[in-house]
Parts: sequence; structure tokens; C-alpha cells
Amino acid sequence: MDDFEDFERFAQEREEWLRKWLKMPHGTLSDDTFRRIFTALDPEGFSECFIQFSASLCRRLGQELVAIDGKTLRGSFNRADKSDALHLISAWATASGLTLGQLLVDSKTNEITAVPKLLRQIDVKGCVVSLDAMGCQKKIAIAIRHAEADYLLALKGNHGTLHGEVTDLFADPSALEAAQASGNVVARAASHDKGHGRIEERHLTVTDHLDWLDARERRSWLDLRSLVHLRSVRILPDGSRSEDHRYWLTSLEPDADKLLELARGHWGIENQCHWVMDVTYGEDASRIRNGHAARTVALLRRLGHNLLKHDTTIKDSIAGKRKRACLSTATLERFLKLDVSK
Repeated sequence: MDDFEDFERFAQEREEWLRKWLKMPHGTLSDDTFRRIFTALDPEGFSECFIQFSASLCRRLGQELVAIDGKTLRGSFNRADKSDALHLISAWATASGLTLGQLLVDSKTNEITAVPKLLRQIDVKGCVVSLDAMGCQKKIAIAIRHAEADYLLALKGNHGTLHGEVTDLFADPSALEAAQASGNVVARAASHDKGHGRIEERHLTVTDHLDWLDARERRSWLDLRSLVHLRSVRILPDGSRSEDHRYWLTSLEPDADKLLELARGHWGIENQCHWVMDVTYGEDASRIRNGHAARTVALLRRLGHNLLKHDTTIKDSIAGKRKRACLSTATLERFLKLDVSK
């Protein structure tokens, strides 16, 4: 059920089942009542409940990768120029496939100040926290380390001088050889995937050679331990070839195999969370926008997604599980973890 009209339809069609679990002295709710509730619902309180519930599903994350990334709710705008659409950042536990927390930010550029706040709300102790270039900031590295986690931060042109120096280092084989000869680690790993007619190769190099960095710059990146370079090559069925280079700063030791897995894992938040929100839940197409409604319904979608991802008793896609929940109240009770013995 994707909007308030759907909520009303579900309540009407499942009234008998709902009365097993809820007191409804005035009958089922109308779409307008649902709208008023979600518009007025305290998003901060709902978020706290969501974080606690998600933590109960995850238990301890161990050394899991937690990817943090932003997403704009494109249909949540009120103005004709669409400039006031809501922007959210989410923390995604990649191995568990669960959203751990969500935070509203004023705009994409304000992700920098919002990330430390989100880290204070969730427990990432012992995890690896990854962010794209927007989150590659010294204050964010400090916040991650203070949360007793490690960081993997994408380094791009927003740090022009440092990005250029790191690029030059990995482009100079003699410099890496000299670093290795002097006792530094230079490790490599590779992977090869083939599917849908295309071939993808990934070649990762990591080093703990940091002596060449300006001492003040090095200290400002708290506990910086390794520099990472990933060269990705894609060959399409027509023989055309593209090559991409990415760089990271990390507090992790120079373990090439582990870092290759982590670098690939960061994009799980795009492929397994944001993409599913848009394609399966129709989030970008949703025009829910008044009051707190867009923010709270976005969190509701992620709550439902967490429940479906956490269930391992039924083998199906998220879209398939949603349909099963509509067709069978027994399946819905299983997903919602309701105690049917009561």
C-alpha cells in the first residue's frame, strides 16, 4: 500500500483481521484521517522508535560495512521549481540488508553536518562506515573514529591537492616499488565478473605508505592508515571499453582482498535500498508532501523493507513478498512477527 487511499482500501478489506489486533470503536480510518495522522506525527519520535526496532533486528553488527548516503524524495516538493523536495541521509547495513537510521537534511550540501548527528543516533561500534566524496571530510572521519568504527571515504576532486597527490602516487610504479622496498605494504587484489554480455574487471591497490604526506595534513585525518586505488574496466558486447579510477582514505590496515570487497559493498545502498525504494515502493513518484508526512512515510517504507529483508522463511523478491502479504493474512502476520497464539 503506497499512499493514503491505499491505506483506506486495505483497512476496509482487512477490517475483520485488523480487529484481531486493534481496537477500532469507530470503524476503519479514512484516507483523510491517515493523512492527518502522518502529517502531524512527530518524526523525531518515530525515528527513535525505528532505530531501536532496527537494532533489535540486527542485534550486533560486528565488522559489517555500514554505508551512508543521501537520497532526495523527488515527489515531495511543494513549489513549481521543485527546489524544496526533501533530502534524507540513510545508514545501510550492507550484509544484513537493513536501514539502521534516517535523518532529514536541509539540502544535499548539508549532508556534511548531518552525518555526525546520524552517527550519534546509531550504534556502529566495530563496523566500517563508508561514504562517497561528499562525506570525505576530516570532521566526519573524527566522528566515525569517536563512534569506535573504521572509515572508508571516497576521495575525489573536492580535495583537489590531496586527490592529485594520491593519484600521482598510484600512477607511479617506481614510487610504489620504493615504498615497498623501504618496508611499507603495497598489496593488490583483483576480481572478474561476467554477466549480461559485459565483462567487468576490478584491480585494487592499497598501501600504508603515508610518510610523504604533509605531517599536519596526515594528522588531521584521524587514524588514517591506508590509501586505496581501484581501477575498474568494463568491456561491452560490442567490444567498447571504459575505464574508471577511484580512490579512498581509510583507517583500515592495507588488506587488499578485504578492501576490494568493502569498496564494492558501498554501492549496495544504491542498488539494494534506494533503487528498491523507487522501483518497488514508488518513492520518487509519491506526491505525499504536507507537514511531516513525506518524511514519516519514507521511514515507514524502510520499516516495511527491513521486515521483509529480515524474513528468511519465504524465498521471493521484495516485490513478491509485498504481494504475498496482501494475499495472505497468515503471511502478513509472519512478516510483522505477530504472536498468533494470543
